[in-house]
Amino acid sequence: MLVILLLLPLSVWAQTTGSVTGTLLDGSNGQPVPFANVVLLRAQDSTLVTGAQTADNGAFKIEGVPFGNYSLRVTQLGYRPARRPITLSAEQASLALGQLRLRSTTQQLKGVTVTGERAIVQDNLDKKVINVSKDLSTVGGTAVDVLQNVPSVNVDQNGSVSLRGSQNVTIYIDGKPTGAAGGGRAVNLDQIPASQIESVEIVTNPSARYDAEGSGGILNIVLKKEQRNGLNGSVTLNAGTRDKYNGSVALNLRQGKFNFFGNYDARYDNRFTRRNLDQVSLLRGRLEGDSTILLTQRGRGDRTGISHSGRFGFDYTITPQQTITLSVQPRLNTSESFETLNANRTYAPTGADRGSFIRRNESDGRSRSTDFTLDYRRTWAGQKRRELTAMAVFTPIRSENTTDSRLDSLQVRRLPAQPQLQQQSSDNRLDQGSVQIDYVHPLGEKGRLDAGLKSTMRRTDADFQFLLGLSDVLPLTFDPSRSNRFKYDEYIQAAYLTYQNVRGKLNYQAGLRAEQTNAEGRQYNTAPAPGGQPFPAQFRRSYLGLFPSLTLAYDVSPSQRVQASYSRRLNRPDVNSLNPFIDYSDPLNYQQGNPYLLPEYINASELGYQWFKGRTSLTGTAFYRYSTGVVQRLRELDAETGITTTRPQNISNSRSYGVEASLAQPLAKWWRVSLNGSAFRNVIAASTGTELDNKNFAYTGRLNSVFTPIKSLDLQVSAFYRSRTVTTQGSFGQIFSTELGAKYSVLKDRGAITLRVSDLFNTQEFNIKFRGPNFSSENQFKRETRVGFIGFTYRFGQAPGEGGPQRGRGRGRGEQQQQPQQDDNLGGGDFGG
Repeated sequence: MLVILLLLPLSVWAQTTGSVTGTLLDGSNGQPVPFANVVLLRAQDSTLVTGAQTADNGAFKIEGVPFGNYSLRVTQLGYRPARRPITLSAEQASLALGQLRLRSTTQQLKGVTVTGERAIVQDNLDKKVINVSKDLSTVGGTAVDVLQNVPSVNVDQNGSVSLRGSQNVTIYIDGKPTGAAGGGRAVNLDQIPASQIESVEIVTNPSARYDAEGSGGILNIVLKKEQRNGLNGSVTLNAGTRDKYNGSVALNLRQGKFNFFGNYDARYDNRFTRRNLDQVSLLRGRLEGDSTILLTQRGRGDRTGISHSGRFGFDYTITPQQTITLSVQPRLNTSESFETLNANRTYAPTGADRGSFIRRNESDGRSRSTDFTLDYRRTWAGQKRRELTAMAVFTPIRSENTTDSRLDSLQVRRLPAQPQLQQQSSDNRLDQGSVQIDYVHPLGEKGRLDAGLKSTMRRTDADFQFLLGLSDVLPLTFDPSRSNRFKYDEYIQAAYLTYQNVRGKLNYQAGLRAEQTNAEGRQYNTAPAPGGQPFPAQFRRSYLGLFPSLTLAYDVSPSQRVQASYSRRLNRPDVNSLNPFIDYSDPLNYQQGNPYLLPEYINASELGYQWFKGRTSLTGTAFYRYSTGVVQRLRELDAETGITTTRPQNISNSRSYGVEASLAQPLAKWWRVSLNGSAFRNVIAASTGTELDNKNFAYTGRLNSVFTPIKSLDLQVSAFYRSRTVTTQGSFGQIFSTELGAKYSVLKDRGAITLRVSDLFNTQEFNIKFRGPNFSSENQFKRETRVGFIGFTYRFGQAPGEGGPQRGRGRGRGEQQQQPQQDDNLGGGDFGG
């Protein structure tokens, strides 16, 4: 994945050269405008002399400019092109323009609004930013729908996220672990409404500044933040086919030194599910002898989920250089699901019956969490780029789930005795928190030294109880051999140091991170369960890891850049993978954790290239990842009973390498297209035998096309395809889906009517194949994905561009009358076009 470098000086220093500096801001809300192109044109003939690109904070610096008269020109998608005459001379060799405000292509002209769009994809030195706030294919959805439209990202039927084929992805919300993201591990994306998401940041090869956890990289979901003064807000209502409803309210009050914010989202979602299993097993029995058994399972179900989520807090500006933010994010989810599972077993090739049953599962679940977050930021007026930030977050998570199962028409031969009624209940408690401090110290004009400390705590208590009964008239009895309580505590202490500087056209960054992990697990029931393995009652882990990173970037020309990077990372086993209790919800296919799991280590490297011209951009990345101690879920067959048990295990190693490319191209004023694709090869080698080795070539593609046939109407068509990919014991089948969306602006652009159809052709289905000693299976899972949504959004408060009185600086060449401008002492104002 390519991570883009800020443009650097293009000529060398000399006694007859000078420099130009400034900061670009959005004229409507005063926010920085990153990744804008700033070029100097010779005044007499408009030929290009040199240029730069703005950083995250909107700042730019152009050095090595020969003395003379120039025209400074700025371009960025979503803003009017801006131009300003400047002069460099011996008397004024260093020209500081201060803060310069760009006008959005949204202009108030006699009640007519013309709207321009921000760039969908923006690149930075260490991350790629995907702007999703106006993606019509996510209307009425959640973060699941958002991430399914992000390049290189896939979400499977269980909500697990993968990046470039790796499922070990760390997920943050606004740069922090949260209850919705399970501390950056097990992800519940349905708790995050799509309407609250502004952008998604993809960090495929993180530097030492980031946590070392997550081989696939980091996904940071950035929530929307209101920057306009006064009271602003929005109300959204959506209704979908087959009983799907959601609504949200967002309010923001910015007054003086305070900014109060709050939002609330509620949703009701009902979806059907379908799963099939076809398995061939070779059984070895003392009485019947060897035999081949065909297992056929057909499951049909329905799941209803109700969720409530909110975010409330305030920002306070202590001084112009100090701010503090306090926020609370509560979430509550309840769910009910019903499933009927029909299973038949026959002898091959005769087809003689070996037993069958019908199992009905009814589940009720409830989860609740709250993120308590405190942020502090300090800058220094006399030292640009010097910054101190501190963060503390604490999240208690509680969840309870009960599954009642009933077996009817029981005719299963050669299986352990199966009671008619079963109940599995789990009570999980997780307390997690972290404290972090980061400091940036400028070195010279372009260098910087970053240092930081972080302490993370996770404490988990998982209580699992299994009850059984022979009939409806008798009470359920507790089964201690199939019940378990598992406690797991993990503490991580981290420190990092990075150094970044510029030498000519080369920008480089090097860093080292150290993480000390101390963990302890305790199982309170050590009795071997049927079909399971005995595990130790208590275990401890303590290990230190060093994680270096290096990034080199070089500007070939003002429109071309190349970059190379390397980092070392790890994956720690989470509590669900370590917990040895067995899930008996399917009597023929058990699920179990493994407390013997060790961390997986990854070495990743990338080489990227970018070319851009005007509103067209083309990027390409080649990547290579080598992993040791890879964790994969392996399935084993009991040749006596025919029961399979799936548990995670450390295999030997894996290699993944490939290329990615993305193209953004406006085909007309009313038509914008972006295309993303990747191709990679996975090679998995196991230490337990060559029968577990696997490899294949896989590729993905995503097309997004936006049409604006009239000024008030936007239409969007999106398509996604992922080819077959391999695992240690099999493969995941190909996936294809198509999304349609439309938005019609009403009420002078304060309201919008939206329509959306997800998975138009109903093709999104998950197919998984497994193979192992004495068995092979094919699994299909389908949840309701073709859904139609209709919605309405109304925004109230101050409209964009209504920023209040400001003093202007006049007009530039060829300009129309401008909007009010920034104060003179800032050295800037609105540009003209």
